[in-house]
Amino acid sequence: MTPLPYRLIVCGKSEIDGFAGDRVTHLLSLEDPGTPKATPRWFRGTHEQFHFHDMDSEREARTMAGIAPNRDHVESVLKFGARCLKSAQGGADVTLLVHCYAGSSRSPAAALALAVQALGGGREQEALDHILRLRPQAVPNVLVVTLADQVLGAEGRLIRAIAPLRANLQRELAEWMASRRRKEF
Repeated sequence: MTPLPYRLIVCGKSEIDGFAGDRVTHLLSLEDPGTPKATPRWFRGTHEQFHFHDMDSEREARTMAGIAPNRDHVESVLKFGARCLKSAQGGADVTLLVHCYAGSSRSPAAALALAVQALGGGREQEALDHILRLRPQAVPNVLVVTLADQVLGAEGRLIRAIAPLRANLQRELAEWMASRRRKEF
């Protein structure tokens, strides 16, 4: 596996302070709309924050009166990643921590896009494997991944890479629902 040119950390919001001693140089926060920017006291680097709900489609956003991730969000994440990449290629020791509320959907999706950006096209599965080693419980947000696939010109490779994860999640949910129904009767 090819290493990324910078160190990447993916976590949930409650885990951020656990990385205080890890020389984090860049912090990317993916928060719900209206969440104030809260830079950890220990952090001295560059902190970007983007606001959108963990929604997988525009339809879901309309139904739930939420804000879905959009192309501008993904492009902004990738611009931040490009700055990290440039610093790392210039010899800086870069550590990027990406978080969302739980560290399971939005932040792994953004981290996947960043890993593909850093590794280059055609290495989407390798990028996903890297993210899953960092965050085994990750199920990247499908809309963020779809938008990243478009922005990065991945021609569906990112979407195909996450398809088995999404299928497993749907199967597990169906099994859980079936077991609940059996218990109710």
